[in-house]
Amino acid sequence: MAKKSEEKPATGTDVRRILGPVDDELVMSILATGATAEEVVEAYEWFGGNDRLGTDLERTRRGRVGEVYEILARDYEETEER
Repeated sequence: MAKKSEEKPATGTDVRRILGPVDDELVMSILATGATAEEVVEAYEWFGGNDRLGTDLERTRRGRVGEVYEILARDYEETEER
């Protein structure tokens, strides 16, 4: 049984389309999670402080969304330390 297209892991192009210009190491870390493009978008929205996700939708960062969020947070911290 084939996966629906929205269940396919994100590509490097997807990640850059969502996040903008980011380094290859960050892209590779995100791709390693197996997250879909939709999950990368959700993690990015969490990272950007989109309160609607947690309050209106009563969602939490779980699974691959949580993994991508942690990667974004770690990258942000490392960038701030430089």
